[in-house]
Amino acid sequence: MRIEYNKRVVLVSGIAVVDMIGSGLERVARPGELAFCSVRTSLGGHACNVSGDLVRLGFPKSRLRVVFPAGRDLFGDFLVRRLREQGLRVEPVFAEKAPTSLDLILVAQGEDRRYHADPGANVEMSAEPVLALLEKHRPLIYYAGGVGLLGRLDSGLADVLRRAKKLGALTFVDVVSPYRKTWGFLRKALPWTDFFHCNAEEAASLVGETEPAKAADMIRRLGAKDVFLTLGGEGALASVSGALIRVPAFSVRVKDPTGAGDAFSAGIILKTHRAIARGVRPEDFSLDDWLEILLYASACGAVCTMGIGTTTAVDAKKVEDLLRRQARSLSRAAVIRSRY
Repeated sequence: MRIEYNKRVVLVSGIAVVDMIGSGLERVARPGELAFCSVRTSLGGHACNVSGDLVRLGFPKSRLRVVFPAGRDLFGDFLVRRLREQGLRVEPVFAEKAPTSLDLILVAQGEDRRYHADPGANVEMSAEPVLALLEKHRPLIYYAGGVGLLGRLDSGLADVLRRAKKLGALTFVDVVSPYRKTWGFLRKALPWTDFFHCNAEEAASLVGETEPAKAADMIRRLGAKDVFLTLGGEGALASVSGALIRVPAFSVRVKDPTGAGDAFSAGIILKTHRAIARGVRPEDFSLDDWLEILLYASACGAVCTMGIGTTTAVDAKKVEDLLRRQARSLSRAAVIRSRY
């Protein structure tokens, strides 16, 4: 059984973005003014971030497949080239009319980042390429990231998840606030979702409940099996079968919070994949198992914030070092509410 599991891949699908980051600004330019700054490009979006984080955390590249939308343009070529330079096996889906998604990010001294995004090819993504890859690879875990910004794939998400589960995959859904639509498409898909992740604001928008624990339980009642909410500086919580678990945030010096949620998701995927490789399925996880997974994922997110960029700071050794220093105290401070 272990050999069979280890031969199965993780299929990552989701939005892909080229971030153009202007940093070092004394202030944002006034109308008509020229302001000088440092400008660099980097990968962004759930598909790029989660797959890159998994590799940085030690997941085997050979067991990973990545599908994402891109335009037939310079930036689409940049996405593909940079991901392949990381050794990732990518399956780009090129839009015929839409450009690659771009995000212009301005960073002024002493101010929060300003984001200016063109959704681009993401909204043209359809379900057919994902369904074909599910049939081809029959993955152990299927991850759908950036749900809410994926156009026709969003509208067919329930069918995609249903097919993934029929092929034996665990399904993982990670959302952004819906673009030019309501949450209705997601409500149809939640009954086919094994793992669900969002932040507190997204959860409140989805179910109309601002208290995170109540919101997570409501999402489970809509059909998601296990629900994870990231709460920024307030930590994270998991509403799983048998318990609700909440842990405080790790104490780190935050440089850039961008990408922390994607690193959190990568941590859950990695720990779950390793558990299954040992012959332990999620339905058999104990409270200690869930607490370990939640702390590991939270540590991944915390380490991500310690550098500039969505994935640059993520590193397996840094995660283990942070866990060694702080996990015991956070475990003692964790709130665990058993349902039994």
